Amino acid sequence: GMYEQEMAVLKLSPTLESSSSSFSTEVKRILGFNKYGTVFLIMNTLWHIKKKLKYEIARQNAKESGNSVKKPVLLRKVKQEVIDGKQINIHGPVEIFPVFHKLEVWSDASSTIASTATYKKVDDSGGICLVLGGGNQSFIALYDTIHCLFNHPSTKPVLIKHHPLRPYLYPICAQLFAPLIEAGFVDQIVDGGMPETSLILQHPTVQHVHLTGALSTAQAIEKTMAQSRPDKSEEEIQSMITSELGCVTPFIISPGRYSRSELRMTAKHIVTGKKVNGGSNCNCVQAVILPQGWAQKEEFREILVSMMRKIPTSPCYYPGSKSKVQDIVNKYNGNTERPVLQPQSKRVQRNSAGGIGDDDYLQPFLVDCGTYGDQDYNNHALTNEAFGPLLALVELPGDVGDTYLSETAVPFVNNKDNIYGSLSCSLIYPKKYDKDIIRAATANLNYGCIALNTWSLYGFFGGLAFGGTWGGSSMDPSGQSGSGFAGNIFAIPNVTKSVVSSRSLTFPLIYDLTLIPPKFLSGFASSLYFLKNPFRSCFRGRKSKAN
Repeated sequence: GMYEQEMAVLKLSPTLESSSSSFSTEVKRILGFNKYGTVFLIMNTLWHIKKKLKYEIARQNAKESGNSVKKPVLLRKVKQEVIDGKQINIHGPVEIFPVFHKLEVWSDASSTIASTATYKKVDDSGGICLVLGGGNQSFIALYDTIHCLFNHPSTKPVLIKHHPLRPYLYPICAQLFAPLIEAGFVDQIVDGGMPETSLILQHPTVQHVHLTGALSTAQAIEKTMAQSRPDKSEEEIQSMITSELGCVTPFIISPGRYSRSELRMTAKHIVTGKKVNGGSNCNCVQAVILPQGWAQKEEFREILVSMMRKIPTSPCYYPGSKSKVQDIVNKYNGNTERPVLQPQSKRVQRNSAGGIGDDDYLQPFLVDCGTYGDQDYNNHALTNEAFGPLLALVELPGDVGDTYLSETAVPFVNNKDNIYGSLSCSLIYPKKYDKDIIRAATANLNYGCIALNTWSLYGFFGGLAFGGTWGGSSMDPSGQSGSGFAGNIFAIPNVTKSVVSSRSLTFPLIYDLTLIPPKFLSGFASSLYFLKNPFRSCFRGRKSKAN
């Protein structure tokens, strides 16, 4: 029943009491696909954690017997390359099935100090970890709990505090984490307001806090913990907090000759990445970076607007999203040369009786920042995360030849005065583009996940579940996207980024809002993963004498 309640949170059903029988066919398909996405992430994560644990046990036994042990793919397929002067270990690729993308994990081959989870000293003195569940997706609290228990080097028992939007996760987690709760490794509470959360943060037992949220929340947590622990230094307090925060996710368009289908698929990736979940995702597309002198620029702009009209719009549900979006739009209203656009598309019909409460819908705005360096250039939409339905276009001047990415686009997005955050970005290029140029750009982009000819959503779901990482770039000192990262199941040292790539720019979207599969197909796929409680099915086995 979790996703029936989720539909109400997303304002895709009239009330929390609405039954799934009253949902429209569109909503039933979204419900089924979202459920499958959660099952895919959690079950594949558990499966790979199991593989890691079996490998570690076999490796310990091999030390005694002298036998060799076959390594997991990301540890076995490793090549060292020097790309644009950087020494890089490239782990993989591995196939992300059934997403049909490939994953590589890149690490710094020049570093002599191994670090596996966070870029600061890790507190391993005991205590518990407080997981503050994210409000925009149900699976975040589930995944973060698993990550802190099994992947973080300072493993501690976890207390989950559910987000006020999602109290219905309490009984779900009680069932899902039952073996861990029974063993004393996990406990949970619903949100009790700011005073209660503050008291929990001040408790000396809390030695690690992991949150998915906003920079302002992370700063408030750091302040509260510092005030209650006057004996600890600023660095020690910061080492106790890991976080995944926001980002103005850019789509970087490489100059070159694209086919019509490549342009259309690029636009489809962008608009889908904007409209999914009402635009309230950490990897939600917000900025489209265009070469000013690109010959197909105007053609692409027209295709982008057309695609915004074609792909259906979901409600803008997340608290504060509408006002954030409107505040940004207000900075661009009145510009007659670059007017704000709001292309109209059909709305997702919420129930079998028809649409209700249409005020919840906000068609995405398209604002034009202008050309970087011009007198009337306005980058407000690039330096402020909307977390809602808004897209920004920006053009970069200069040569559109082979040096465009290395000398113009990459330095632009790496500079956090130009664009907010460093969680993920997408790099788009046509079939005949020089792959060495793309490889160098990938090496130099200071983002935690680089998505090649695809949306970084697949880096989140596929990357985390198959051994990749998700978090702000280690090369970004601003802290805008958080501290440390999630994932890294196989404890690869000195990770710098995950790289996820599509088979081609014209390969069909897996998450296509115009072609979401029928609910029964998503349900069937989910059932194949979810036949039994995942912890009992993934970690079952005979008890040893030591137990």
